[in-house]
Amino acid sequence: MLYKFVKQRISRRALARVISTFICVLFVTIHPFSQLGGSSAFLVLSLKELVFSVQEDLAQQLEITIINITGALAGIGVSTFAKYLATIPQEGSVTSRFIPAVFLVIISFFAGWAKSRLPRLHLSARISCFVSIWLLTDNIGITSAVLSDSGGFLWITVTAASVCLFSSMLILHWSSTHLIEEVASTLRIIHRCLSVGMDNPFTYPSSQQIAELKDLHGELVHQSVILNEMYCQAAFELRVGRVSVKSLKPLLGMVEHLRRELSWGMVPQPGQNDWSNESHCASSSSFEASAIELSKTIMISIKAVEDLVLGVYTHTSLWHKSLRTERDAVTAAAINLNFAWYTAKNELRCLFVTSLLQMAYDTSHILQVAQSIAAHHEVSRFRFWLPRLTWQWLGVAPRTFIMEEYGAPITHDAFEAETTLSAEEVRQGVAFVDRQDDTTSQEVSYCHATRNIPTVPQLSLKSLPRCLSLTLQHLWNHRVILQFRLGASRHATKNAIGVAMLSFPAFLPSHSAGFQWFRWVHGQWMIISYVWVLETNTGATWRVGYLRLSGTILGAIYAYITWAICGRNPIGIVAMVTLFDIPITWLVTKSRIPSLGVVASVTLPPVVLYQYLTPDSGVSTRDLAWMRASMIALGIIAALAMNSLVFPRYSRVLFLNQTSTTLRLLSQLYLLLVQGMFRSIYPFTPHDKQETLKLELQIRNALHRSSSLLTTMDDELSLVPKPMRHYREVVLKIQKILDLMTGLRKIRENIPRKETIASVMKERKEFISCICISLFACQHFLPSARQALETLESRIEASLRRGIDADVSVKGISLAYSVAEGEVMKNMVDTIEGLLELCRQLFGTSAWLTHTWPETSVYNADEGPGTPSEGWFSTVGRM
Repeated sequence: MLYKFVKQRISRRALARVISTFICVLFVTIHPFSQLGGSSAFLVLSLKELVFSVQEDLAQQLEITIINITGALAGIGVSTFAKYLATIPQEGSVTSRFIPAVFLVIISFFAGWAKSRLPRLHLSARISCFVSIWLLTDNIGITSAVLSDSGGFLWITVTAASVCLFSSMLILHWSSTHLIEEVASTLRIIHRCLSVGMDNPFTYPSSQQIAELKDLHGELVHQSVILNEMYCQAAFELRVGRVSVKSLKPLLGMVEHLRRELSWGMVPQPGQNDWSNESHCASSSSFEASAIELSKTIMISIKAVEDLVLGVYTHTSLWHKSLRTERDAVTAAAINLNFAWYTAKNELRCLFVTSLLQMAYDTSHILQVAQSIAAHHEVSRFRFWLPRLTWQWLGVAPRTFIMEEYGAPITHDAFEAETTLSAEEVRQGVAFVDRQDDTTSQEVSYCHATRNIPTVPQLSLKSLPRCLSLTLQHLWNHRVILQFRLGASRHATKNAIGVAMLSFPAFLPSHSAGFQWFRWVHGQWMIISYVWVLETNTGATWRVGYLRLSGTILGAIYAYITWAICGRNPIGIVAMVTLFDIPITWLVTKSRIPSLGVVASVTLPPVVLYQYLTPDSGVSTRDLAWMRASMIALGIIAALAMNSLVFPRYSRVLFLNQTSTTLRLLSQLYLLLVQGMFRSIYPFTPHDKQETLKLELQIRNALHRSSSLLTTMDDELSLVPKPMRHYREVVLKIQKILDLMTGLRKIRENIPRKETIASVMKERKEFISCICISLFACQHFLPSARQALETLESRIEASLRRGIDADVSVKGISLAYSVAEGEVMKNMVDTIEGLLELCRQLFGTSAWLTHTWPETSVYNADEGPGTPSEGWFSTVGRM
């Protein structure tokens, strides 16, 4: 009973974390072991928490152990070489102090570059900085300390890594099934969404049904993004099993197709009126029965695929597991689905059955993929899957990084242009341009962007302050300075500059007050805190900063209490430190604020164990706790200042630019979809399809970047309101438009071209113009596309009636697809008008058209930006 309770309540990772903490603190308190690490042996616990922390499975733990030990050895080796060179000149000379300073700045620069550009080396870069900071700022120029200091840090690194690996081998499973669980969860959501959509599908939906479907569609969008991220990570991870994760790639693509079909075809529209009785979803018993039967068969097929995938990938035993039941279920589902598809195809009458047919087609492909996975599982042997060591492998962030730094989306950091800056970005000091969109982005040259900067007035005593201010502003925005501030190595430069400034007192003469202060307070913690808090954008830095500052205060308070209770009693210290790790483990593994727990755990050892290892330090525990907490806090404040004042990168500006880029890509996609309609032959060539899929992928990536920017935007300090709810709705509206365009692409492959295109060419062009203009200028009051759509529908209706009278065959499937196209276009017009209304609320209209600024009224920012009549007009134009 107790075993069952513990198994349900305590995860394997949490148990392994607590065991690793207990072993580490035990090693530090046993003097024969801790003497190998010297007075800094307590750093075993710091590295255990910061770098080698226990992960979800043994494969991840083995990977981070190898990668991060390599980074530590590189840092120790380079730092040892630098310390040796510093011993050649006279001890205390300028050259002796200059050599380690230069090496430390160089190491910090390359570590910052690796952290921002090679996410898999994120922690490896950090540990190289960690050991280099300690080695290069202490005992400079002393020959006897070169090898002893390096040996001590080698013992610290190896001990922390081996203890965490040992506890992981005792407790954790070999490989993670997180990706498979997410796949199964997504299939269950699709099953639920289809079930709700088919609940009384031939009656007007209730408000509860519409709300539930909206929530399910939002979950599916989120799950689709997560699945793609996790597949990229899982494809480059160590794992054991019989079937490669890459076999799931076509299945994930089909899952995304199902999500889109649910989005454009399965959302009930209350109160809609069909223009033709022949095409109305009438209450025909045979039609209803075939549609309901098809939906049930699709749901059964999805459930069979879910069970098969779980059986293949979650069973990691050496013994072969029979999946005959799951394979038979998939085979039976494929046969039934094929029969139901042909039956429903003959009864096709409306949009939602059109989407059902498309879903059945994609589900049949999913069943084929599942059968292929099952066949591969039967003939494969149990094996060890190794990742290919390529640049792509280094560029994919492992799950360890994403879990540790929640809300800091480094993995989707777009590359930025160095010289193409818009006028607004020059004023903000921010640039964000995706290199893929360089050729088409509406950027202005730097000279054009800065031509409105005021010229320096004639020099006089009265105008001297203004001259100096304008001169500094001009230099700050100069092309060379901007390239330096916003170039490809921006984060590396920030890292190096901050480390150089904070470590400067360590390289002063030994008799100077600055050096004595740095040595007395152990200023290394200030530098390490700066490196750990500094992120690539302002919002992420603020989030990590205030969480780590709170964790520092919490850890310092508990450290003082621990020392007051235990003193130098090793048993009490081991018990209190291990006990503190229990709530810390929950914060790290279960909460959304893991940074708070990490820093609280790191703050404890330098206070409690330093006093235990160096009893003659002459510093009281209260003063030591205050010094450690203040040093960590100073490093956090320095990182916030660097990212907020010197190198700002505001997510709000990036989000607005990213959204405008997404709307431009949507316009290009729509034009590409409609240009084939005007061709007499080959309406949609393979080249067009390839370009369409490429644009759809770019828009999906842009939407994901926008969502990531919203996460960090919420953490930024801003003097203007941030209507986050409206921004999120904008992203959802654009996602909906993309899904509807995908539906149009599939539907238009089956519509009768003569009656619905050739006969209504003029009306088609007018409707296309309205849609493109709406997407181009979302902030203006524009003529609605609804009137153009009504005109187009009436002309198509008349053309179809004439076609039916002349040829009865027009009344078949092609007529149903024509009706479906009309419903999708109605949904797209409604969605675009909703987007226009959001943009009017966000940016206003008179501000853009007349450039007049009424008085701004005060309102609650949490309730949204209000309306133009309330005085809130533009987030961009009034900065």
